[in-house]
Amino acid sequence: MEADELDALRFADPADRRAGLPALRPPDGGTNWWLGVVQHVTLGATGPGTPEAERRAWAELALEALETALETGGLDAREGATREARLCLALAPADRPRSLRPDQVARRCLTLAGISPAEVAATPWSLRAEDVPVMRKLRRVRILVVPALELAEQVEDEELRGELAEWRDIAPTLP
Repeated sequence: MEADELDALRFADPADRRAGLPALRPPDGGTNWWLGVVQHVTLGATGPGTPEAERRAWAELALEALETALETGGLDAREGATREARLCLALAPADRPRSLRPDQVARRCLTLAGISPAEVAATPWSLRAEDVPVMRKLRRVRILVVPALELAEQVEDEELRGELAEWRDIAPTLP
C-alpha cells in the first residue's frame, strides 16, 4: 500500500476512487491489506493533525474503502459495520459524508446482530458451562450492539431509539 497514492485518491471523484482502490491492491492483498487501507484513511479523517478542511474528503475515501472491501470480499459485513460506526462516532456531524448517518449505521449493526434483545435475554449461557458456540454467538452480537449503543444519543428515529434502549439493558450481560 502506498500512502501517497491513497492520499491522492481522496481528491478524485467517486468513480475514480471506486476504481482506484482495487487497482492499488497487490495480488496477495487480502483482509490485512484492506484493514491497513481502512486504518490509514480513517486516521486521515479523524486524526488530530488533519486540517478541518480535509476531514470530509478523508471520510468519503474511508467509506469508499469500506464499501469496496465489502464488495470484493476483503472484509466481512460485521467488520465493515463496526468500523463505520466508529467512523461515525469520531466525526463531527459536519464532517460526515451524507451516507454516514447515525440512524443508518446503528440500524445496520443491529440488523447484522441477527437477534433481538428478548432472544438474547432468553438465551441461557454460563462461563462455567463452557458453552463455547453460544458464547461465541453472543460475543459476535456484543461486538455489533455496543457500537450501535454508542451512537444512540445521535439517533433521530424514535423506534430505533426504543430498540437501542432495550439493548442498553441487555448489553452488559453479554460475554
